[in-house]
Amino acid sequence: MFSGRVLGGRISAVDGRNITLDRVSSAKVGERLILNLPSGKAEGRTIQAVNGQVVTVTTEYSELPATENVWAIDATDLAVQQFRVTGIKEGEDGVSFEITAVEHNPDKYDHIDTGTRIDERPISVIPPGVQPPPKNVGISSYSVVNQGIAVTTLRVTWDAAESAIAYEAEWRRDNGNWISAPRTSTQGFEVPNIYAGRYQARVRAINASEISSLWANAPETHLKGKEGNPPAPLGFRTTPIIFGIQLDWGFAPQTDDTLKTEIQYSKTNDGEGLMLLADIPYPQRTHTMQGLAAGVAFYFRARLVDKSGNQSPWTAFIRGESSLDTNWITDAAGKEFLSNKAGQRLQEQMDFNSEAIMENAALTGAVVQRQLKVNGDFKAEILHVQTTQVSDREAFAEDMKKIQADVGENAAAVQTKATAVFDIDGNGYAINYVGAGVKYNNQFYKAGMVIGAEVKNGEVKTQIGFSANNFVVMNPDNGKLESVFMIKDGQVFIREVLMDKAMMREAILSDAIKSKNYVQYKAGFLINAVTGAFEFNDMRVQAGLRWANGALACYDPNGKVRAAMGYIGQFR
Repeated sequence: MFSGRVLGGRISAVDGRNITLDRVSSAKVGERLILNLPSGKAEGRTIQAVNGQVVTVTTEYSELPATENVWAIDATDLAVQQFRVTGIKEGEDGVSFEITAVEHNPDKYDHIDTGTRIDERPISVIPPGVQPPPKNVGISSYSVVNQGIAVTTLRVTWDAAESAIAYEAEWRRDNGNWISAPRTSTQGFEVPNIYAGRYQARVRAINASEISSLWANAPETHLKGKEGNPPAPLGFRTTPIIFGIQLDWGFAPQTDDTLKTEIQYSKTNDGEGLMLLADIPYPQRTHTMQGLAAGVAFYFRARLVDKSGNQSPWTAFIRGESSLDTNWITDAAGKEFLSNKAGQRLQEQMDFNSEAIMENAALTGAVVQRQLKVNGDFKAEILHVQTTQVSDREAFAEDMKKIQADVGENAAAVQTKATAVFDIDGNGYAINYVGAGVKYNNQFYKAGMVIGAEVKNGEVKTQIGFSANNFVVMNPDNGKLESVFMIKDGQVFIREVLMDKAMMREAILSDAIKSKNYVQYKAGFLINAVTGAFEFNDMRVQAGLRWANGALACYDPNGKVRAAMGYIGQFR
């Protein structure tokens, strides 16, 4: 369809001023409905109403229109294309005709008689398949004084392109990367606070079908502005934090037009495998890299990018490492654990008052089972409480079981409690707790274990926690239990350990440290923490160095002393 809309067809029915068309048209109230009448005359009327295929005009036609006659819509933004017939020829089949016509513009008579300008009549709303580019793309600049500082602004302009509804433009300085300007419907854009250099610009037009033209380039133009490039960030530095690295930096004077700070990181300081860490909006001057293991190191560099796309030089690489301070790490990790649902459950005191538990259970409609035997001050019981609750906000289920024995004011109990909760906001948790405790001389002591999974604000955490003065792992060796791992009063004891990689802030040796291949005076190394002696042997040539009792000796590959200092009688 050339016009791009339904503008014509045949009449299906006529009822006074109501004309039923053969299809739903694009007609609107106020436009004109043109009909070919039975006499052959074309006559138009203003449209009063449109209801599907039925079009109502303001005035009846001079003749009653006939069905199958042709109709056309003369729209406000889309005119009916007119032709003047110059010839009609009957076809050889006797039912077809060949019509010869020329395009007609009724305004041409006024143009010939009075010189009136002829405006092109819109005859199609379909954008062209090939979009012409804009013309006369040019680059210029102007300067203004702002708070005593001269500011130079880049200006790029172009002429409108036919059928274009928008333009995309890019610019660059000194053969740098192309920088995109915001898409616009105007014929130009500006970039303030430019630096001196050679500037290029290119523009392309886009029509209603999102068809783009070829790029139209402006001649390269040298503009004056700020000299050089933006300054690099000042004082770029790292600080170790728990499971992360903190990055800090500052800004030089007259960098108010900074857009962002770009930070890259790598495992090495040679630029290999560089990755973007973050783009930090100005004026923020700190960033935290989280989620790292302890002792993880990276190399970082940073640069500034201003609002015009100009980039500063990169800073030198700096090394950053997550904290290895175990006191700091364990304290922070412990506080975080205790703030979660699993940690809160581990801190709860065991309730020895079964009557209070049963009263609360009755208020919530829980199912309660209790076995109880009492003999004077002696009491033994098993209490089981099952709770299920559902509301329009939350689902809750809990199973609690307590086994308790009392003698007077003293008591011992074992409690298990499993809880599952989820709410409409997407937050929930599942916790299983096992605890054992005693109440003795009005003091309460307990050991407990909790397993939990929790999601809160989209963050998921799974945790296992223990609470006890002593934690022991036993190995059944030859029918005998042997302790191989123990935590007692905050200290960890391990009988034997194999580690692939160890990071220690401080090591205190009570005996010696040696390499796996150590052979005295021949291979490996030895450091004796008791005597202070140390020995290093070169594995490649079977030569070595020994320091003992204030003396130093060098051995050849045959194990003979070749040089010695100090008391050498101890060396063979």
